[in-house]
Amino acid sequence: MPVLFLWLLMGAANSQAQEAIYRCGQEYTNQPRAMALCERLAPQAITVINGTRPSPVPSPVPSPMPSSLVVPSMAPPALNSPAAHRAAGPDSDARSAEAPRAAPQQAARDAAARAVLEQELLKAQAQLAQLRQDFNHGEPEKWASESRNHQKYLDRVAALKAAIERSERDIDSLQRELTRRQMPSQLQTSRTPRSP
Repeated sequence: MPVLFLWLLMGAANSQAQEAIYRCGQEYTNQPRAMALCERLAPQAITVINGTRPSPVPSPVPSPMPSSLVVPSMAPPALNSPAAHRAAGPDSDARSAEAPRAAPQQAARDAAARAVLEQELLKAQAQLAQLRQDFNHGEPEKWASESRNHQKYLDRVAALKAAIERSERDIDSLQRELTRRQMPSQLQTSRTPRSP
């Protein structure tokens, strides 16, 4: 009797998994309302995608062995020894030679970045001058559309004031960045004391 019940239960579960799916326009269902308007889809294999598991927490790194327990064959080679040069590989001399060559390239990149910052500063200063001219000390000229609607005028004045403040902050930040990126020759002249 229990075997028969288990057999029936498995058969019911299997029939639910193999139930037909229909596409009725934009809707997918297993119980279509109008069979004439629906199309039966081919049975598809069920795909199960497992989620990612969190990576295990790394175990703490063991502390180095005391020097009294170090066997000479385990000791790290001296830095100037031939073994150290072999361990560093043939590229170690090439890497040390690349450092002087990289300095002029970095200087060229720094100079280009400084030139871009200077151009941005000039644009921001010109924009600030135009905004201040339009603002006219808090009383800009009224446009024709603002003569009938005073709130439009007040909104434009507030927008101009906000734009001026934003432009001033932009100029300050550009000037700070330019002082950070001073050329090496400028750094030396700024550090030398001026004679009276």
